[in-house]
Parts: sequence; structure tokens; C-alpha cells
Amino acid sequence: MKEKEIKYEYRKNLPHIYPVGAKFFVTFCLKGALPAEIMEQYKLEQEQKVKILQELGDKTKIYDEYKRHFTKIDNYLDNSTQTWILQKSEITKIVTSKMHHLDKNLYDLIAYCVMSNHVHLVFNMDLQIENIVDNELLTTKNYTQVERIMQRIKGGSSFEINKFLGTQGVTNWQAESYDHCVCNDKELQNIINYTLQNPVKAGLVENWQDWKFSYINENYL
Repeated sequence: MKEKEIKYEYRKNLPHIYPVGAKFFVTFCLKGALPAEIMEQYKLEQEQKVKILQELGDKTKIYDEYKRHFTKIDNYLDNSTQTWILQKSEITKIVTSKMHHLDKNLYDLIAYCVMSNHVHLVFNMDLQIENIVDNELLTTKNYTQVERIMQRIKGGSSFEINKFLGTQGVTNWQAESYDHCVCNDKELQNIINYTLQNPVKAGLVENWQDWKFSYINENYL
């Protein structure tokens, strides 16, 4: 099969921008954790606010609006009272093992937090470009983009989850993930803190260190 040139940007329901060798913050959730009607409501609210800000030419507030939009979604996920499969430690371990499996291979794993119905993941992709020469065309053969990484994590874990639960062909994850390219070191530290503090914010533990399903690379402490 002919290798394809990688995509740096595309849009489904959400915009996705993938600079090469960048750091990324990705949030993915279980199927059904964020109902379609809620997604559409939040999306329309965001689009209306962003349109006004675009007319005003205020790029800083547009960025802040995107952050507020994400926080609103995350709060909705945190406040769910349903029982979710990620509340089973055996299933959580399946997901964390998939994230660790790609560490030092497709990315440097920085941090993650597995909640009851969603996962926050932070990683650095610069290791993939260490051996790529200047002006070399990036393809699906020599570079694995974020979209494909998430397919491997979600698809691989879904297969193992179905095996554990005795189900077959069940899609456990929502198709699209929420990803964000980290702009600078200050933002990275804020994102790491946000990731680790999620169980504290949700009222599940008093200290993030007490949450069993979080990870932080000691180089970023």
C-alpha cells in the first residue's frame, strides 16, 4: 500500500491542528458520556461567542473562549452520576497500559489521568523527528500523527475491554477526541496541573497523589 503524506490539519466536528513534533493535550471519553444534544448545545454556544469575538478582532479572548468551552465539557463529564466501565480498576489498567506501551516509541509520555468516563493525556512527539533529515517528506511511514496514535490507544484498549467484559464488536469510545497543541512551557505546566488535579476538582480525593489512576513523568515535576 502506498504511503500517504501526513495531515497537519483537518476538521470533523472539531478542528484539529497537528504541528510536527509538538506537545499535545488530548481528552477522550467513553461513548455516551457526552450526549449528542449536549455536544450540539455547547458547540452552538461556542460558535456564537467566537463569531462575536472574531468581529471584534480579539484573538486572546477567542482562545480564552475555547478554554471555557473545554472546561464546560470537562465539568459535565465530572458531574456524571452514571456507572461507567472505567470505574473498574481492571479496565482502567487496560487503558493505562496502552498509553504506556507507546511511550518512548511514538511519544514521550508526560502525564495522564483516568476518570470514570474520560481520560486526560499529555505527551511530547518530538522523538519521532529526531532521525528525520531536513526537507524529508513526512508520510504515514516515517511519522505517526496524533489521530493515528489515538486510534491505536482507543482501538487497542476497546478490543481488550471487550475481551475482559465478554462483549464483541462494542465501540467503547466516542469517535472524536479533544486535542490541543501546547504552545509553551508555561501552558504545559498549567495543563499538567489541570490533568493531575481533575480528581481533586471532582471531589474524589483531597490530594492528586491519592488518585491511583494518574501518572506524571518525574522530569516534569
